[in-house]
Amino acid sequence: MPISGAAIEIGRRALLDRDWAETTNARLVGETSRLDSIAKGGGWTLVGGTPLFRLYETGDAKAAQTRLASAKIWSRVFKDRPGWLRLGLPGSDVEWTRLATVLAR
Repeated sequence: MPISGAAIEIGRRALLDRDWAETTNARLVGETSRLDSIAKGGGWTLVGGTPLFRLYETGDAKAAQTRLASAKIWSRVFKDRPGWLRLGLPGSDVEWTRLATVLAR
């Protein structure tokens, strides 16, 4: 997939900015911990993930996905792993609250 020159330049500058990289990494570590805590409170178990996406064992990923989708939270399920669900990090405080509310039910 082609990448624009502007995107390459922005990425290059960001990667060269050590303060930005360290701050961003620390923020992502905190946010993944927060997401894992909310998921655990909902009865899910962490399977794995990255600083941007987390993979959980939910017991019934289709049911979990339906519940999340009713609150406009998008997720991914896997055909070969019926309990697994992948979530990205919420972006805003409103999205974090919405996720916590849905998983607390």
